[in-house]
This record gives sequence, structure tokens and C-alpha cells, in this order.
Amino acid sequence: MPVWLSAIFIAAPTFAYAALVRSIDHFEKEPPKYLVAAFLWGMLPAALLALIAQVFLQVPTALLLGEEGAASIGAALYAPITEELAKGAAVAIIYAQRRREFDGWADGIVYGSTAGFGFAYIENILYLADTETLGEWLGLFFLRVIVLGFMHGFWTSLVGIGFGLARYAPRAELKAIYIGGGFVAAMLAHAVHNGSLVLAGLIGPQTLCAAMLNYGILIALMIGLRFVSRRHDHEMFRTYLADEVPHTLSPQAYAALISFRRVSELPQPHRLFLQAAAELAQRKKQQRRYNEPIPQEELERWRGTLRQLSYPQLGTLAREG
Repeated sequence: MPVWLSAIFIAAPTFAYAALVRSIDHFEKEPPKYLVAAFLWGMLPAALLALIAQVFLQVPTALLLGEEGAASIGAALYAPITEELAKGAAVAIIYAQRRREFDGWADGIVYGSTAGFGFAYIENILYLADTETLGEWLGLFFLRVIVLGFMHGFWTSLVGIGFGLARYAPRAELKAIYIGGGFVAAMLAHAVHNGSLVLAGLIGPQTLCAAMLNYGILIALMIGLRFVSRRHDHEMFRTYLADEVPHTLSPQAYAALISFRRVSELPQPHRLFLQAAAELAQRKKQQRRYNEPIPQEELERWRGTLRQLSYPQLGTLAREG
């Protein structure tokens, strides 16, 4: 299979995975340019940095343990450490440079998983390029891209959660604990997966159960956090937009904002309304709860957007949701 054709086939499921994880942030969607930057970082700089670091670490290991030993240590230990550090750097850069666009752990999941999917995209292309037959290509495509396609995104989302928790931590040492904990959790989850595969080749396939259990736990975690994120967003609307009634929001629109359930089914104008409402609520939260300096003109801009996008049918949609 030509490399360029593999790249095309991998692109569709990778985009679907990224879009699915992005939906965890229900209302206040992250700017596409930052998501593209995170994906490209994972695909190019992160992959290159991780590869260089692994080669640097495996050379002395091979001299001590031989090629097979170095390969096992590299897969189980060096790869999780170097790859999560390299992918997590994208989250760290966005956190440092675009703090206003990093509103909490839900945003961290989106940015971290996007960088992870970028890394997985180029890695899967390289793995598939090494196959020799169509049957081998199909089997590896199904296993790596379809069955385990979320793994790199899930691991690096743990880094993002750490940065998200650190976003509003009151003390510097607590921020460091959250960020360091996120990296450690990502490395451990990655190491459990890779280590299980290494042991499967040494003692038997039963160790693959650990890899699948690890994967299942991460899936359950992301599903659970999706519901937590939804509840958090509705509570934020309830708390920080109540005083916008009736000057900015009608009572019907406010009722709709705190009761929507199926956001993905809304027509596009209502999604824009939700985005503006989320931006205003988030900025007011940052201002009131965390004492962050939010320009008054920015708040007024979002209020103006909400007034322009208010729809009488929002009340009907709220009752249906």
C-alpha cells in the first residue's frame, strides 16, 4: 500500500476521533487554529523529538543489554516518557501563551488529545508503511487505527487535565503537583499498554488483558468526564448568567441555556448563541471567582452578540431537550 494512500485512509478515522473528543467541551469550543497547531505539533515536532530522544537513550542500553533488551526497555519505558513529554509540550505551550483560551480541564482534554491524535497519525503511517502484504496492512490498520485509535489521544489528555486543574490552582506548588501528576499519569497509562505488549511476546498473550483493561478504563473516564463537563457548563450558565436577565437574555432564553441536553442536534444559529453565552459566562467566572482582569468592553461585546442572536424558539427547544 503506498504511503500516501495509507495517509488518506488514516485521516478520516483520526478526524472522527478528534471531533468526538472535542465534543466533551459542549458549548465553548476551542479556536480551530489552536487545535490545528496542537495536531501539527503532535504530528511533526513531537514525533521527531521523541524519536531523537529514544535513539539517544537506546544506544547505551543496547551496549549493556543487547538489541532485544534495548528494544523491550525502549518500548516499555523510554517511549512512554519521551512521547508524553513531547506531545504534552503542545499543551504546555498553549497553556503558557494562550492562557485565556485555556479555561479548565475540559479544554486540557481537547488540546492534549488533539496533540496525541497528531502523533498517532504519523506513527500509524510509519507502521503501515512497514507492512509487506495487503492482508498484513488490513490487519494492522484495523488494530492500530480502528480498535486502538484513541490511545495516544487518551494518554495525552491526562496531561491536559493536569494543566487544566493547574489553571485555577491558588498556589504555585499546587499547580506544579497538578501538571506533574498529569504527565506521570499519562506516562503510566502509556507504559501499562506498551509493557503489556512487550510481555505478551515474552510470556504469552494473557498480558494483553492489562492493555485492554487500561484502554477500557480510559474510555470510561472520558465518557464520565463528558457528563461532568455538561453538568459543569449548565451550572456555570445558571450561576453567571442569571443577572443577565432580562437586559441581555430573555427569561425563555435563560431557561433554555440551563436545560439543553442534545446540543449537537441544534441548528447552527443556536450553536453560535450557546458559544457566545459560554464565553460570557466563562469570562464572568474568571472575573468574579478568580479575580482575573477581564476588560469590560469584552463582556459588553459578548452581551451584544447574545442580544443579536436571541431567538424566541429557544424556549421550545429547551422544553424538547
